[in-house]
Amino acid sequence: MRTFNHIRESKPLKKPKPNQGMKRINSPIFVLLLVMISISIAHCSKAVEDLQRNFVIDVMTNGKWTVQVFTENSTDYSSEFIPYEFQFFENGNVQGIRGGFVANGSWAGDAGARTIFSIFPAANDTIVKLNDTWKITNSTTTLVEARPVNAGRNAYLKMVKK
Repeated sequence: MRTFNHIRESKPLKKPKPNQGMKRINSPIFVLLLVMISISIAHCSKAVEDLQRNFVIDVMTNGKWTVQVFTENSTDYSSEFIPYEFQFFENGNVQGIRGGFVANGSWAGDAGARTIFSIFPAANDTIVKLNDTWKITNSTTTLVEARPVNAGRNAYLKMVKK
């Protein structure tokens, strides 16, 4: 029959000295390790942001876009946008093209906030409707649905890649 005498014969565990754990936490090596981990995490976050930004730029600048639906205050303006194509460029420029007419503007995307800003300073009444910061509510590589960030504006925009 087997007994468990060896358990009683073992030496009792030593209690750690007071503040022994705190000395290790305050050691220069631990602090250095903590700083390195913090920098690494911050660098990873920046890398993820850069990847998101590059993806948004790539999707927006490869190909032309059309406005499929545009409504504002229950009025449908979609037919006004039918003749237009929009070309986004990596440098932040955007063009609204209708035949030989070109409306020049600027754009900026924020993947983290899921917004896109556009402004056409000297455009006609149709293109000017796009001047705003838009909150993206749905998106794929060929479709963007958005509403203005401005709570006082009731509009809906749906763009599709041509």
